[in-house]
Amino acid sequence: MELKNPNNPSSKRSIIAIFLLILTTVLWGTSFIITKNIIEDVPIFLYLGLRFFIAFIGFIPFFPHLKNLNKKIFLMGLITGLFYFFGIVFQTYGLQSNQSAGKTGFITGLSTIIVPFLTWIRFKKRPHIRIWFAVILSVAGMAFLLLEGVSGLIIGDVLVLICAFFFALYIVLNDKYVRLIDVYLYSIIQVLIISASSFFCSLILQESYDLLSYPPPFWTIMIYMGIAVMTLTVLFQNWSQQYQGPTQTAIIFTLEPVFAALFGFLIGNEILSLFAWVGCVFIFVAILITVSKKTNNTEKIKEDSLELLNRA
Repeated sequence: MELKNPNNPSSKRSIIAIFLLILTTVLWGTSFIITKNIIEDVPIFLYLGLRFFIAFIGFIPFFPHLKNLNKKIFLMGLITGLFYFFGIVFQTYGLQSNQSAGKTGFITGLSTIIVPFLTWIRFKKRPHIRIWFAVILSVAGMAFLLLEGVSGLIIGDVLVLICAFFFALYIVLNDKYVRLIDVYLYSIIQVLIISASSFFCSLILQESYDLLSYPPPFWTIMIYMGIAVMTLTVLFQNWSQQYQGPTQTAIIFTLEPVFAALFGFLIGNEILSLFAWVGCVFIFVAILITVSKKTNNTEKIKEDSLELLNRA
């Protein structure tokens, strides 16, 4: 087996991994404004159901892994799939509530700051003082975002903040589960659960729609959102994290809200106010502080985390 050294800057695979991780954040960043535009005409749960079913289809090359499916893997995929489902639902409703794509990206990024506190509650490991400083910055950033004072945006902010909490729960459990099982099989179950949950809610709410009436451009966009934004990013992330350490990966992922704001401007002509930009900068710095660790402490932190996970 090839020894993979994520800290070797001369490794060609390490460079490719960095490129793929950045590309992942770009793809994620495009999803905010595209989703905001789509749900103006398409019911939310129908949209999510189609998006994640297409992502499920994108995993067809990995369907042979299904022969190893068991109750344990299904239960893990079910739990984290539902957490992701609730997160994406609140995020999408936040976008629908006159929320800008850029602000949604930055508020969603607060999940990174919530994670250490969930870990504290679950594993009794007190957050480092830098995390508390990041919390102060993020709260100040949220205050600046809310000071925009545009009617209706506060509701969207609250919905996306709830989304960040569910994504944080997802991150905490996902970090444990991916170390224990076949990650591709696990991912297939996740997207299937999210799609099924979305279609179920669409049925319960009796969302009215006629799939045959949607023009070809709509399906082109849906294929992009399902295959590129979901299936490919999962594969990119899983492959790249073999050659990049968790700290480097997390730092690269802080680019997601930046690209969300950029594409919100390029595609949706969204222009944030001065207050909003100050708030976004505060939140971005807070996220960066949260994920940044001294290199010489990375392995110790990783060992501590694995010990806690094994005890769980």
